[in-house]
Amino acid sequence: MPPAENGKTILLAEDEQHVRTFVLAMLKGCGYHVIVASDGQDALERAKQFGGTIHLLLSDVEMPGMTGVELATQFQHDRPEAKILLMSGLDSGMLLLNEGWQFLPKPFMINMLKIRVRHLLFPDGQSSAV
Repeated sequence: MPPAENGKTILLAEDEQHVRTFVLAMLKGCGYHVIVASDGQDALERAKQFGGTIHLLLSDVEMPGMTGVELATQFQHDRPEAKILLMSGLDSGMLLLNEGWQFLPKPFMINMLKIRVRHLLFPDGQSSAV
């Protein structure tokens, strides 16, 4: 699939289907190309299959089999240029700051997610994404 208009691809890893569906709809509505995975192992496999650049990993922290932190560590080893945004209902933010990753506490307002993603992908503020 070709990149979206804004040229940014996001790998979304979320085990809860209703959250995954909600976040996917928001990201696509902003013009991002989204690769969707239901857990960490699925995300790593989909990332390997995708030939292009993945600009951002957006992952839940608590997932069965592989945590979001484990996923982010492995993913960033293969794609060090990618940004990492982890989300959780647990207070994991301080741990993630030590890795240089970003954290978004759940539940979150849709505008907060949009702002965080836009800030990570377009740090200079030049984005066509809404």
